[in-house]
Amino acid sequence: MSILKVARLGHPVLRQECQAIDPKAITGPEVQRLIRDMYETMAEYNGVGLAAPQVHHPVRLLIAGGEADDEGRPTFRIMINPEITVLDEDDRLGMYEGCLSVPGMRGWVERPASIQVKAFNEKGQQEEFTLEGFPAVVMQHECDHLDGVLYVDRIEDMTRFAYEEEAERYFDMTGEDFGDEEE
Repeated sequence: MSILKVARLGHPVLRQECQAIDPKAITGPEVQRLIRDMYETMAEYNGVGLAAPQVHHPVRLLIAGGEADDEGRPTFRIMINPEITVLDEDDRLGMYEGCLSVPGMRGWVERPASIQVKAFNEKGQQEEFTLEGFPAVVMQHECDHLDGVLYVDRIEDMTRFAYEEEAERYFDMTGEDFGDEEE
């Protein structure tokens, strides 16, 4: 396994629409190696998700976390050729998002709070499931990467885009500004 180089904001691979992976190729050595390398890369950088274009592979593959098993340990889903259906456009969840491809920054983004996901897993089996809350946000964030969209494109109020240290200092990370503070 290898830790891969992460593409940063400005690299053209992050703005490409990614190609679907042939379902017959999912269990092959090339896709399986990419999955292992992506997982190791995500773990190295303490990410909660990672999409293939972020490691210079413009294909429709991602790893998304935000869920936990029965004992509270983080779990991750490997999704290939995912399709998302929003369950309720009016039910939205906002949070300060970050991204390994936009290091050191956070921005307030609001997304649908519940989604239906249909995709192939790492074994080439089709899955369909519902996600709500934080796991739904993570999945949408990673799926955006597959279409050349970054979370910074979804920030509506640029006064809520900041370096992580400043966001933690001056913003309530649940969404409400702390207000004016003296330095």
